[in-house]
Amino acid sequence: MNFKVNKMRNFLSVFVLVLVLNVGGAVAQIAPEKEEAINRAKLAYNISVKYNDFAQAKSAIYDLMTLQPNNFSYLDSLAFIYYEFRQYASAALVSRDGLTINPNNQALLQISATSLSQLGALDQSLKMYEKLYNMTDDASVLFEVIQKQYDLKKFDEAMINTELLLGKRVVDTNSVYAKNAAGEDIQIPFKALIYNTQGMIARGQGNEESAKKYFNSALKIAPNYALAQENLNSGK
Repeated sequence: MNFKVNKMRNFLSVFVLVLVLNVGGAVAQIAPEKEEAINRAKLAYNISVKYNDFAQAKSAIYDLMTLQPNNFSYLDSLAFIYYEFRQYASAALVSRDGLTINPNNQALLQISATSLSQLGALDQSLKMYEKLYNMTDDASVLFEVIQKQYDLKKFDEAMINTELLLGKRVVDTNSVYAKNAAGEDIQIPFKALIYNTQGMIARGQGNEESAKKYFNSALKIAPNYALAQENLNSGK
């Protein structure tokens, strides 16, 4: 049940990797030698990011965390780097520490939820997505909630949330990527994805008649949507 939203609203797309690492910025009441070391680490970080050397950038962040152990903003960049390199266990651990300090950090909630999902910790991932949705009222986050509820076989809750999702205006105007029968990426209405999801949920509930109706609804507005056709055929 994976998908890519055409709007690309993902919180990570607006996540600022270079935080406040300004060389020469004010550092309150510390020894000149330590201030110089901090500025060198910041410079190393910024140059590393400029040249896409995130291994070195990560090393610079650890230097900064050692030099400024009470500056927790570095956790955001560290979590993002681990996430980008698919080191999900590390990303989950770093984001957990960051959320302990700032529980409402949306970027860290997104990193944590996605990383936990990749690690198979679906219950914990669901909790993160639910919190993120309650903060943002974002349709794509709600769909992630539905996905996790489906995976956890919480079919009744998932179905209720699909109806909530269908009531959002953004669903009427957005499209998502899916595959056609040839395995090619195509754009389909977001509604088609939701109808197909409802069909899968209904099937999980043991209601095959309703499942077929949902699959047909998806195919009515997205006739080349291969997954909906496969789901419909598999119930025959």
